[in-house]
Amino acid sequence: MSFIGDFASAGAARSISNYNSQLTYQQAQYARKKAEVNKKYYNQVTLPLLKKQQETNRSNLFVNILRSGAEFREGTTPYEVMLENNINQAFNLVVADYNKEMDYEDQINQSLLLESKSIGEREAGRIQSRALMAKGFGSLLTTGYNMI
Repeated sequence: MSFIGDFASAGAARSISNYNSQLTYQQAQYARKKAEVNKKYYNQVTLPLLKKQQETNRSNLFVNILRSGAEFREGTTPYEVMLENNINQAFNLVVADYNKEMDYEDQINQSLLLESKSIGEREAGRIQSRALMAKGFGSLLTTGYNMI
C-alpha cells in the first residue's frame, strides 16, 4: 500500500514546486519593477538635484573669484580654476549616469536569474512528481502481482 503515499507525495511535490516557482517569479517581477522605479527616481529627482547643486557650486565659485579681485579672463588662474571645476562637474555627471545604468542592468540581471530559478523550481517539481508517480505505479503493480 505504499503506492498511496507515493501518489500523495507526487501531488505534494508538484504543489510545493508550483508555489516556490510562483514565489520566485514574483520576486523577479519585484526586482524588475524596483529597477524601473530606481531609474525613474534617478532621472526625475537625483539627476536634477545634482545639476542644481553643481550650478550653485559653480555660481558660488564664480562669485568668490570675482570678490577676490582677480581678473577673470582666458589664460588666468581664476579662469583655469573655473574651467577645471566645470570639467570635474561634467565628469561627476558622467559617473553618476554610468552608475545608474550599471545598477539598472544589475537589477534586471537579478530579475532574470530569479525567473530562471522559478522555471527550475517548477521543472524540479514535475520531475520529482513523475518519479514518485512511477514509483507508486511500480508499487501498485507489485502489490497486485503479489495478490495473484
